[in-house]
Amino acid sequence: MAAGVLASLCGAMSASAQTNNEIKVAIKPAKPFSFQEDGHWKGYSVDLWNEITQVKGWNSVYLAKEKVPEVLGSIQSKEANIAIGALSVTEEREKLMDFSHPIYESGLQIVTKSSSVGSLLDAAKGLLSAQVLGGLAFLVLALLGVSWALWRLERHNNEESFPKSATKGMKESLWWSTNILIAGGCENISPTGTAGRLVAVVWMLGGIAFTSYITAVFTSTLTVNRLDSAVHEIKDLDGENIATVGGSSSADFLKKHGSKVVEFANIDEAMTSLSRKDIKAVVYDSPIVRYWMNTHTKQSEEYVLAGEPFARQHYAFALPMGSDMRKEVNEALLQLKTSGRMEEINKRWFGGAN
Repeated sequence: MAAGVLASLCGAMSASAQTNNEIKVAIKPAKPFSFQEDGHWKGYSVDLWNEITQVKGWNSVYLAKEKVPEVLGSIQSKEANIAIGALSVTEEREKLMDFSHPIYESGLQIVTKSSSVGSLLDAAKGLLSAQVLGGLAFLVLALLGVSWALWRLERHNNEESFPKSATKGMKESLWWSTNILIAGGCENISPTGTAGRLVAVVWMLGGIAFTSYITAVFTSTLTVNRLDSAVHEIKDLDGENIATVGGSSSADFLKKHGSKVVEFANIDEAMTSLSRKDIKAVVYDSPIVRYWMNTHTKQSEEYVLAGEPFARQHYAFALPMGSDMRKEVNEALLQLKTSGRMEEINKRWFGGAN
């Protein structure tokens, strides 16, 4: 008896949500999957949904929500027939609702501050790397070797420029070799013998190559140091405050991991929080944080994507448990995939990267 009454109530609720081909769609802003522009909903997920509604002849009525729990709640209560956007399929959610076939492969991404913007200490550490020190050591050895060879070749026939005394001769020879390396010439000292001049030519050409190499290494080290981060994976954030979007699958993951989570209403607030000293990083869905970085170039100059995406998940459309629409939605998604239309929409928003 009770089961029959419950079934009748559920049927009535479902009928109230879907009448005359009218589909109530729960949605929240999550660029580039779903967002409002000029009063219209746009995005990758919205484009996919529009393709489905055209095939099925459905009319969409959007129910705008502010937070993920509100979207999921509208599905559980059957206020909405379907929820679209950037909804991750998780084990916990599968127990409470149904999902369509996956529409996008996602994962979590760490965003943190660049470790060395404006930091002379970090720059100095970078210049003390093995690559830089190795290059300098090789340059010093080459400088000493060329100076010694030139002194040995010139000391008998060119004593004015390269004295026979080892101390004075090497001093003058080092002065010549250093000037050639830095300035490209030395007016007051010059080799006169054929062998000495041959060594001089080799050193002049080699000096250009050495200088270019050292300059490239220095520049590369400083650039990498500026863009690098002390954070490379989630365990590097143990004990630190991590910002994310409240009620999201990333928040659930971080809490299970034992992280200190600071929740914000949306990705904009979470990313802005990185300017605070007490926030070490933002962890959220990879495609969304990458889109934010690409569309906020000035603000993201001080931020860096740390490591590779992890905790792989799929986005899908959410439907009430046992919804009759699920089969129709899945059939339409398969048609979009086999026809190549899904790939076209993917390229429009992501350049084909997934």
